[in-house]
Amino acid sequence: MSEQGGPLFLVVTIKPRPDRKAEAEAQLQSMRRHTLEEPGCVFMHLVQPEDDPDNWVMLEMFRSREDWNEHMRQPYNTEGNKILEDLLREPSDLRFFTEK
Repeated sequence: MSEQGGPLFLVVTIKPRPDRKAEAEAQLQSMRRHTLEEPGCVFMHLVQPEDDPDNWVMLEMFRSREDWNEHMRQPYNTEGNKILEDLLREPSDLRFFTEK
């Protein structure tokens, strides 16, 4: 995975609890705003599949795996993920991608 410093892409599937969707979205948008200020973040978009309204997807790109690792250590991320535990039906599924 992107150990040579190349870009790292993520597709994160998020399954909010139906009764807590607004809270989950607010938390994710807050985390996203902070992340977009990180120098290693190229983009981060919270999207909803047109054919699956009960789930969301976060599309992310970081300059490198190291930048993503630094992102994961940020307090707004570690604390935000703890908050999300009660707002989601199950833990988010992270898939990592590198360029060919």
